[in-house]
Amino acid sequence: MKFSQITTSELDPGLLTQWQHLQSVSPVYRSPYYHPQYSQIIAAAWRDVRVLVIEDAGQVIGFFPYHKTNRFRADVIGGGLTDYQGPICSFQHRLPIGEMLKTMGVAYMGFNHMPQERLDFSACAWSHSRSLTLNLEGGFAAYAQRLNDKRDASLLKKVETNERKLAKKFGALSFTMDSRSATEFDALLVGKSAQFTRTLSAEHDIFATPWIRDVVYGIFSQHSTDFGGILSSLYAGDKMIAAHFGARSGNVLHYWFPWYDTDYAEFSPGLILLASCAREAQAHQIELIDLGRGEQAYKQRFATGFIPLCEGAVSAPAAISKAQGAYLLARAHLKESNLGKTIRAWKNAKK
Repeated sequence: MKFSQITTSELDPGLLTQWQHLQSVSPVYRSPYYHPQYSQIIAAAWRDVRVLVIEDAGQVIGFFPYHKTNRFRADVIGGGLTDYQGPICSFQHRLPIGEMLKTMGVAYMGFNHMPQERLDFSACAWSHSRSLTLNLEGGFAAYAQRLNDKRDASLLKKVETNERKLAKKFGALSFTMDSRSATEFDALLVGKSAQFTRTLSAEHDIFATPWIRDVVYGIFSQHSTDFGGILSSLYAGDKMIAAHFGARSGNVLHYWFPWYDTDYAEFSPGLILLASCAREAQAHQIELIDLGRGEQAYKQRFATGFIPLCEGAVSAPAAISKAQGAYLLARAHLKESNLGKTIRAWKNAKK
């Protein structure tokens, strides 16, 4: 197996075609985060992007976009913005991690949204998670049946009840699955920034980071079924009460940045928004909505499946990431132990 490095500007039509062909080797790779255009948009905003080209027997068998953070460390493309990470390469190919890192010129690379099927990385994982999904093959009625069979049969009925109550009080509801309104897009970002600040802190407002704003605007500017941004908006009367911005690749929509006006919280507009996206998905050739990593209640209620993920690190020598993993596991165990609870109680009493 051979590795070489290029920039995104060196991806010629032949390499781009091969990259997109490799997306078809697994359903996981249908995610927009694995599309070459996602890496190109990141590269335009964050200029240390490199692409590892993976060859075997003279054939290109994979690509791995990443950031070289410094002489010791590499980071996954887009850092924490990227909900699926790792090489675009058949899972049957186990990559020689040491040789890969040597070509990158680093000794360490962390990850936290790696598909567990990527065994060369998941073997170095110290925790596991999942990305919940809505299977919309066959349309909304088929999805609703799967949801009723597997989960809460009353969920969609509750959504419909809230829709009626909301419309009666504030005016007819209107939903646009794929809006191209820059005004609505800006309003969503403002609302999402306020949510980050309110629920976390101003330091956690990711849209205050210039390169992230450049990336989401760059994705919004793309509009094709192959790759692009989808902005969905929900109105009650003439007031936008909820919106979502996500990225699509082929028949997959990644549900990324949902927002709703908290003045309407009693009617669960966020649930109405997601249900509306599911209803309209078939008309936009979307067969899977991926809700991303996390076990939030709304994700569990709407999901009909999931994709296993993991978090960890690879390193050369391997002892570096193994030591880090052992430390994190020991710290987590201490936190949950009786001793850990005693220490926290003592610290709280001292405050």
